[in-house]
Amino acid sequence: MDNQSNLIESLNTSQILVGLDLGTKTLGVAVSDRLKIIASPLSTIQRKGIKKDILKLQEILKEYEIGGFIIGLPLSLDNSENKQTQLVRDFNSEINKFFNLPSILWDERFSSDVIFKELRKANMSKTKIKNKLDQQSASYILQGYLDRYRNNN
Repeated sequence: MDNQSNLIESLNTSQILVGLDLGTKTLGVAVSDRLKIIASPLSTIQRKGIKKDILKLQEILKEYEIGGFIIGLPLSLDNSENKQTQLVRDFNSEINKFFNLPSILWDERFSSDVIFKELRKANMSKTKIKNKLDQQSASYILQGYLDRYRNNN
C-alpha cells in the first residue's frame, strides 16, 4: 500500500491487524483490538522455514478476522537495508501470497532493545524476558503503527 493509513481505513469493523517481529529463530505475533487502538502480544513461533512458519501462523490466527499485517522492517541505523531486511521482504511476499491480505513494512529499529529494557525494569528474569521478547516486540511494532495512524487522524 502506498498510503499507510489506507490500510486501517479499508478494514471493516470486525477485522484486526496482526503485528509480526521476524527473527532468524523466532517469529513474534501480536494482534490489535477491533477498534485498532491497542496491540496485544499473542504468541511466539519457533521458526522452521517460511512455509511452515506461515502454516503455524495461520493456525494461531484461525479465530481472528485478519484485515492485514504490520511487519517489522529491520533497517540499519543509517536507514540502509541489510541481510535481515531482505529476509523480511521475502517473508512479506510469502505472507501476501498465502493470506492474500495487505501488509505494511514498519521501521522496527530499537524495538527489541526498548522492550528488553522495559521488562528488566519490571524485574523480570532474563529467561522470562527471552520467552516474551519477540511477541512483546511484535506488539510494540503494531502499537507504533496504530499510534501513528491515530495521531495523524
